[in-house]
This record gives sequence, C-alpha cells and structure tokens, in this order.
Amino acid sequence: MKSLHYKLPGKFSTNDGSIDFYLRIRNLIDKKKVILDLGAGRGDWYLDNNNRIAKQIQFLKNDVKKFYAADIDSLVLKNKASSKNLIIKNGKIPLKDKSIDIIICDWVLEHVENPDLFYKEVNRILKKGGTFCARTPHKFNYASIISNFLEGWKLKDWLLNKSQPGRKKYFKSFYKMNTITKINRIFFNFKSNNFIAIPDPAYSFNIKIIYYIFKFIHFVTPRFFSGIIIIFLKKNYW
Repeated sequence: MKSLHYKLPGKFSTNDGSIDFYLRIRNLIDKKKVILDLGAGRGDWYLDNNNRIAKQIQFLKNDVKKFYAADIDSLVLKNKASSKNLIIKNGKIPLKDKSIDIIICDWVLEHVENPDLFYKEVNRILKKGGTFCARTPHKFNYASIISNFLEGWKLKDWLLNKSQPGRKKYFKSFYKMNTITKINRIFFNFKSNNFIAIPDPAYSFNIKIIYYIFKFIHFVTPRFFSGIIIIFLKKNYW
C-alpha cells in the first residue's frame, strides 16, 4: 500500500514517530552495549518495505555487542532483527541479573497486566546506569479510550486489521502504565526523562481525508488526548 507521504523527499513524514524514537536510542548505543527488545514479537517492522530509512534507523543489531529479542509470543523465534530470540514464561525473562545495558519496549507497556512484576524483571536484568526506553499511548489518548471501550468486541479486531494490515496477532490492552505519573511511581529508583509527543495519526487506514481529520484533532486538543509517552528511564547507581 502506497504511503500518504510518498511524494515527500525520502517518502517519509515530517513527523515520523519511529524515526524520532530510534534516533534518540541510537544516541545511547555503541559496540560495547548489550540490548534487549522487550516485547519484540516477530519484528514486523523489519519485513516492511514501505519506509526504508526508518527501517535502517531501527535496525540496531550490527551496531551493538549483542541484541536480544524477547516476547511471551513464540513468534519472536522468527524475529530476524536480533542476535538471539527468547521466550518469556510466567513473566520471567530468561536473562541473567544486571546483564543488559539498554531495554527497548516499543508499544508494549499498554499490554502489561502486572506492572509490579514487569518492573521487578526490568530492574533485575538492567545494569546500574542502564536505560529503559519505551513508547506507549497515553492512557487518555483517544485511541486508548476507544480501544478500552471496544476491548473484547470483534469490531476492535476488524479496525486493527484494517489500520495495521498484515499483523497476525493482537494482545489485550490494560493501560496500567500509561501516564507519566504512574510510570515514575513504578520506576521509583530510576531517573526519568519522559515527555508526551504527538506523532502522525496511526489509525487513518491510509486514507487522506481521515488522516487530516485526525491531524486537526491533534492540533486542537490537549497533548495527552492525541499524544504518546516517550520514556527514557536511567537506573540509578545506588
């Protein structure tokens, strides 16, 4: 499907959220770093040929010492963007204590049912001074509100399939870690550098008129109503 931004130089948006997020992560990595993509799935973005530059920026495996991908879904074993793939069982990540320099958690926090267990595992495997990087919708983002309302309905599956064609599986959303206040409270021993960003509309079905309606909504409403939370948490040394 042709992108709405195909006429722009490079064929990507002036406000591409993935490029922004992964450029920030790239500023943290080097050949000595061990990285974990937590909730990586099979890496559908790696199979997407629509945005070549975003794919190049997000592909980190060759620029770090080791790149793990972990997920509760066995499809992670098919992830081709990592050095080694791991399955999470009973909430436990199969990695040693204090073995990871950077954790990437992209569009995952909204699906976390047990924030305390999630925090304990992140805190366990992350080195002191390590960084937890995440993107997640704000709890009061219009998409989050609609998602919550439609949870369990077939209509939600249909809408997700239309807006994200090619995706094989959808996980239930809980939005228990989806405000900056709640995130900072859970990660109490981390230094936070979090902010709300307003990227391009994600659910326009690649239809121009719907895209611009959402762009207008983004412009006239409070930031949290159309925003996502960009999270960079540094684990304290003490």
